[in-house]
Amino acid sequence: MKTSISATSVAANTTGFASNVTGATWTLTATTSGDSLAHLVTIHNDSATDHSAKTATIVGTDGDGNVQTETLNLPAGTATVTSTKYFGSVISVTPSATIGADTMDIGWAAGSVSGWKYFKENPGQFAVGFGCLVASGSPNYSVQHQYGDGTAFTHSVVTGKTANADGSYLVPITAMRLMFTAAGGVNLTAIQYGA
Repeated sequence: MKTSISATSVAANTTGFASNVTGATWTLTATTSGDSLAHLVTIHNDSATDHSAKTATIVGTDGDGNVQTETLNLPAGTATVTSTKYFGSVISVTPSATIGADTMDIGWAAGSVSGWKYFKENPGQFAVGFGCLVASGSPNYSVQHQYGDGTAFTHSVVTGKTANADGSYLVPITAMRLMFTAAGGVNLTAIQYGA
């Protein structure tokens, strides 16, 4: 079985979802980064006011379109907080209390992931070979895999790469994806033995 992932991660954008939201209701001006990848979400406090006792709940989808939420403590003064989950879309960001006349920006970080590509279950020998070709820009990328529960593990060799790279899996995995920490494009092709 041959599968591929072609992905181009856009640069970080601190106001990509909304600029200068205020009060108790925040309105988004965009719901995706536009690159079909899931990004870490950032919230930047434009004021020196400490809002860290308040939270904001992010509702959206992951890289595969599954609904997910995450709650972040707002920044203490002029600072940025970043989600730990990757969001392919953001439906809403709701503060736990008003921030008054202060303003915040909602955007995305450079960190992003593609959706998962799943392999066929094979009762015989499992082997996957893959190659990654840099297609555009200056990406910094890694290949990740999972064992069926969605927990991501980073490949031991193809991690933090900025040029073409290849690798393999000789023990069963269920899926793989690309992860970026800098903008750019990568084409991944994987071949599963015997599938």
